[in-house]
Amino acid sequence: MRKLIIVFPFFLLTGCALEASYIPEDSQLKDAEVGMPYYSQIYVLGGRASSISFHGKKTLIGKLSHRETGLYVQPCEDEMDNNCVQIRGVPTKVGVVKVRVAGGLSGGMLSSGGSFDKTYTITIKNDKP
Repeated sequence: MRKLIIVFPFFLLTGCALEASYIPEDSQLKDAEVGMPYYSQIYVLGGRASSISFHGKKTLIGKLSHRETGLYVQPCEDEMDNNCVQIRGVPTKVGVVKVRVAGGLSGGMLSSGGSFDKTYTITIKNDKP
């Protein structure tokens, strides 16, 4: 019994790693149309999200696979360290754009930090004949 009392708190404390969840959960964002304003948001839940570049500077947690599409990514708030990114702009050409959200989750006193990585897809269409 005494061993159980010593071992149980150890497993309780070591099993508290942060795990991210996302809104939207589906990896397909709403479609965009060439020449029409586009707006979408992605939320990362599960802890304070952040991303650091190779050079040690804070960076945005979201990145686009193609920048010349007319879409861009920005934080939902003025700070780089926040759990929300916006995808907006006016698409200029047809195609498929991938949005990757990746970074780390800050841990707390009883939880260790974690990481997150998810890729979303936006299909840009041209509905004009």
